[in-house]
Amino acid sequence: MTSGPKKLLPETIGAASPASLIECPDSILEAPERAVLAFDMAWVQWRSDFRRTIAASGILRRPWRSVFEADMMFSIVSHQWLIGRPITLKELATYFEQFATAATVSRHIDDMEDAGMLARAVDANDRRRFFLMPTERLEVIGRAFLQARVRTLRDHGFVWAGDAAIDPKTAIDPA
Repeated sequence: MTSGPKKLLPETIGAASPASLIECPDSILEAPERAVLAFDMAWVQWRSDFRRTIAASGILRRPWRSVFEADMMFSIVSHQWLIGRPITLKELATYFEQFATAATVSRHIDDMEDAGMLARAVDANDRRRFFLMPTERLEVIGRAFLQARVRTLRDHGFVWAGDAAIDPKTAIDPA
């Protein structure tokens, strides 16, 4: 059992045994960790159903290249727009630089724009830059997505503590 949250470091990963957990009976997850794992499994199932619904709607000419990348891009673009700081394609690509090229991110954005999920808006201060903006279609889909996520969290015992519990230093990405 753990004594509290620890920061994950490369040396911690390297020091961990590759032995199967069957061979390590002392490595048992605590109740909150089990709840998060159950939430993840329920969320993966919902996401699978959601993808089929999106595909059946006919708005996609082809499936998105990567579910993870597309979901994260939608989340980042929407979050930045909601906090009043729209993001550029170049800024968005920095979130994915460890596992996707800027060209791959650009292709995702092209697909999302073709599907009517995102629009590009010219930066009034620098006409060479384009901001990525959510569309009404993305809002409809995003709201259903977030409501399902909240419902899945509640179903697994997570409770919203209210705005007072949010630390503004960590709740908004300053990037």
